[in-house]
Amino acid sequence: MLNENSDGTVLCRYGVRWARAGCCRNKSFMNNSAGMYNTNTSNGGFVMSEKIYLKIDQKRYVKKPKVTIGDVMTVYCSDKDMIEKIGHITLVEFTLGKYDRKVLDALDVVGIIQKEYPDADIECLGECDFVVEYKKPEKEGTVHWIKVAVICFITMVGSGYGIIAYNNDVSTTDIFDRVYELLGASAYKATNAMEIAYAVGLFIGIVIFYDHFAGQKLSKAPTPLEVEMDKYDKDISESVIDREGGK
Repeated sequence: MLNENSDGTVLCRYGVRWARAGCCRNKSFMNNSAGMYNTNTSNGGFVMSEKIYLKIDQKRYVKKPKVTIGDVMTVYCSDKDMIEKIGHITLVEFTLGKYDRKVLDALDVVGIIQKEYPDADIECLGECDFVVEYKKPEKEGTVHWIKVAVICFITMVGSGYGIIAYNNDVSTTDIFDRVYELLGASAYKATNAMEIAYAVGLFIGIVIFYDHFAGQKLSKAPTPLEVEMDKYDKDISESVIDREGGK
């Protein structure tokens, strides 16, 4: 049973306060709430319980089969030793070889923590359900570099064919001949000056658009390809949660 408070939080099982999505971006929300919190005990008295925040992202990748809480989420409280201890609590362990994934519920994480700290006051910021994806690291041996070479070759041939097909479709050579005539520069036609300028401009345009050259980014902003990949990855995560979250 979930009950909403006037401060925008939600009371749920384990006595945990769940912050709405916007709260994780409000620094004052965390600063004003940090510290110690009073809670009733069975004998009618009060004890001081530590305030713990869990910042959970929708998806996390891990490279080791034994996953701890600190591997997949950010833990914050005023006690630094408690942060370290909670971060080393085992959350899940993968046993299916090179690749596996699991959908987890944030409230289950809260239950695991409260087994170690029964009086802790835990507040979750971010996602309710999240995906932990495990992939065993592969050594960059001969097979790896053969795959890279094959992919590069296919990409180069495919891109070149696409550019050639486009130029043939719009009759680029005829356009260049017409431009030479309009500019009165037919004498320079044999030098292919316009064709060279077109090729250089095409290369520069591709570099600027994809914002990568020789493995280096030209700016800090995400490229259009990275934006689309992030959207695709988010859609995949949501689909996995919808399909596997109830299992």
